Amino acid sequence: MQLPGFPLEKLNHKPEPETENDKHVPEPKTAEGNKALADVHLAKGRLHAAITRYKKAAHMENTVEHRTDLGDAYAYAELSNKAVEQFKKAMKKDPASAEPHASLAEVYVRYGRWQSVMDEYAKAVELAPSNAYYRYKLAGACVKASCLEDAIVQMESAVSLLPSDSLYRFELAMLYADVRRDDEAVHEMEAAVKLCPDDDFYVSRLAMLYARVEQFELAVDTYHEAMRLNPKKLSYEHLLGDVYYSMGLESRSQHHHDKASDMDAYEVDFVKRARRFMLGGQW
Repeated sequence: MQLPGFPLEKLNHKPEPETENDKHVPEPKTAEGNKALADVHLAKGRLHAAITRYKKAAHMENTVEHRTDLGDAYAYAELSNKAVEQFKKAMKKDPASAEPHASLAEVYVRYGRWQSVMDEYAKAVELAPSNAYYRYKLAGACVKASCLEDAIVQMESAVSLLPSDSLYRFELAMLYADVRRDDEAVHEMEAAVKLCPDDDFYVSRLAMLYARVEQFELAVDTYHEAMRLNPKKLSYEHLLGDVYYSMGLESRSQHHHDKASDMDAYEVDFVKRARRFMLGGQW
């Protein structure tokens, strides 16, 4: 799936200095050539050089893609007003394009303007109804705005569009759990685990959901699987002890609690959240 803009995780926090080879790259003669060079600069953290090249590409060819690329680069450089200006130019160039609305939404995310985020992603979904990613992002904004039922509608659509995406299954499961639709939450989390059986993050959440609906034997087996996948995570050991306690097996429970006695502060907090979740609360 192609995501809008340049993925932030590929950006370096510290720009790589230009090499001699970089300095002798021939001047691009086309918009696409400038875009390609800008992508290289951006990946190496050279924001100013990337902006310069994206700007040249946009001047050569005033397209939605080039305007959105330039806007994204301004956004990465924390020049939000200039980013918004480019996204609006892209919208004016092609009112039927969803991408600049999605990029503008991400600028609003930085400022916690969740209604504006919802408005822009809703527009992106309207223009590109088969784009599951936009629905996923709209669902996230709805959660921030405490509109859980609306979030569920969007995530259900995202799952329908991409049923093999484990992240969408996971997010839908967690939303179902938030509104106490626990059986549906279990079903979606089972699907997420089936798609990513080696991910202890998903497996542990499934164990929590089994405990939540009092399917304790399944919870025990699933926590054991999470521990096999990530034996260093002592919180799984502790939570397994909690399940055994709920089953009335206090000696076995104490055994696992003792084995998890060296948890650090992060894992202690994880256990607190998991206990709340297993008892029917929100994560």
